Amino acid sequence: MGVLSPACGTYWIVLSSTPSLYKDPCQDQMTPMNPFLLSGDLLKPLLRPLAAAGNESERHGPSPRILVVDDEVLIADTIVQILNRNGFIAEAAYSGEQAIETARRINPDLLLSDVLMPHIDGVEAAIAIRGFCPDTRIVLFSGQAATVEILQRAKDRGHHFELLPKPIHPTQLIKHLRE
Repeated sequence: MGVLSPACGTYWIVLSSTPSLYKDPCQDQMTPMNPFLLSGDLLKPLLRPLAAAGNESERHGPSPRILVVDDEVLIADTIVQILNRNGFIAEAAYSGEQAIETARRINPDLLLSDVLMPHIDGVEAAIAIRGFCPDTRIVLFSGQAATVEILQRAKDRGHHFELLPKPIHPTQLIKHLRE
């Protein structure tokens, strides 16, 4: 389950299913967050395209195909909606196994995956996908301390991945993916 957290007059997508604290970017303090389901009315501001005018494909080249992977369906689907409304072609997968199958089918330009998932984690899925989609850019995201150990094991095997922290603001995510 995802949560939204107001900060600086805007909302952050907090990719967590448990109540937790986060460092408020506007204040020098930890702020509590409680998970809740996202309603259509709450999502509307987030799903609004970031560009006020102009065709995204004209401004940023062809729309990249992005595979979003998270075992939390609400998080994956929310990110897909935000990306699709902002000029990307995004599709969701809800497990490492499904990510590998979907990547074989769509050959994504970019893989955006959570790290900690049951069975096949995001790192192992990314390694498998890189094997048959070597040109796919891979971006992992996680807010868990255990991620460091998993990424180190992958690095020891010769695999390096971009890592984004959770939570991440939708505009920061989109900006990073367009870089």
